[in-house]
Amino acid sequence: MEIPGHSPIPKALFWARKALEDDSFPLRDNVTLILSAMENEVKNHCANCRKEAGCSSLKRCVRCLGAWYCGKECQVQHWKAGHKIDCIKRK
Repeated sequence: MEIPGHSPIPKALFWARKALEDDSFPLRDNVTLILSAMENEVKNHCANCRKEAGCSSLKRCVRCLGAWYCGKECQVQHWKAGHKIDCIKRK
């Protein structure tokens, strides 16, 4: 079950990337593995309609880099459905 506007994925990806910025972070290798596993899992489906990427490439949310879309229509629908709550602006 998914509740619009309550996805942990953008925030988890944001903080994992933030941890990688710190060279002295002790679990850097673990974070890298977790980050790539999370991205590989979510980038194969449209965040809105759940359509598989297949041979076509999905477009990424440029604000948070935590959601992938099959087109502009899906991106707008997902934004209105609650992604704007989850989306974290990166630096």
